[in-house]
Amino acid sequence: MSQPWTTLFSINREVLMEKNLADVTQRQADQPPSQDVNSITWNLDHILEYRHQFLRDVLKSAYRPTATVPRTLAQFKAAMADTQAALNAAFGSADWDEPQFHPAFQATLPLAQIVGLYFMHETYHLGQLGTARKLLGLPGVIKPPASAKV
Repeated sequence: MSQPWTTLFSINREVLMEKNLADVTQRQADQPPSQDVNSITWNLDHILEYRHQFLRDVLKSAYRPTATVPRTLAQFKAAMADTQAALNAAFGSADWDEPQFHPAFQATLPLAQIVGLYFMHETYHLGQLGTARKLLGLPGVIKPPASAKV
């Protein structure tokens, strides 16, 4: 059961995050792209904190982040790669049959449902990176497949 989640979280990091960060400068990442809109670095920090909580509280992983809090895009990318390796290991050794406690919902649920909720939350915030790109005047990078002409 771990392989689909490993792949899906990898796609989040390797495709959605990386594509949406393409050509974004540090200055652009740090500034809110519009009034009442979170900056790209805020979103990355939020995603990373949720990955830490997920690893610690749900997956009971021995992984602990470095003491350094990421500030630059390069540091965020490295931290996300680090958490990806920890997720891969945790998914490989997870007890998928044992219900787990979801800290945000304060409920005990099947592990696959909890993983799905974390995945959807992360994907939502990675989508916000795409919106931030456009608000900053950068082109969108997630494109639909070219339609086949009949």
